[in-house]
Amino acid sequence: MSSVLWPALISSASALVGVAMGGLLTARVQRRQWARGQQIEACIAVVVESTRVHLALRGQWKDAGRVDWVAWNEALARISLVAEPAVVEAAGDVDAAFWECSDRIDRAEMADETAWLAAAERMEAARLAFTNVAKRHVLGATQRLERLPIRRPISVT
Repeated sequence: MSSVLWPALISSASALVGVAMGGLLTARVQRRQWARGQQIEACIAVVVESTRVHLALRGQWKDAGRVDWVAWNEALARISLVAEPAVVEAAGDVDAAFWECSDRIDRAEMADETAWLAAAERMEAARLAFTNVAKRHVLGATQRLERLPIRRPISVT
């Protein structure tokens, strides 16, 4: 080959390598953004559904209604697929608090409002812990919430 062709070949090869590297890096960034978006959506589902289940458990305790667990179980399945182990574990702690409360209601072990409030505090603590773990691991937030934005009314005695 002539010495004139070498620079052209090297230039063309460099351009092709650059395009390939750029494509790989772009795909990698897009996969990360997609995964982060999926984690955020899964965390939102856990927060939303945990609020719904908490209120449904109160209804079950008050009126002997039943909780529809389908959406909650779907949220747990989703979080287990896309989140880090610490986030999945925190969601499992919320689920454990719900099961404990539901079992106590089924066994008629919550006789009065004081018993309900104790169960509600455990559920709220687990939900708050999940929210803080999710904020730290998924969003990279450094500030913790001290309490959930949902406020129980002050009881009048």
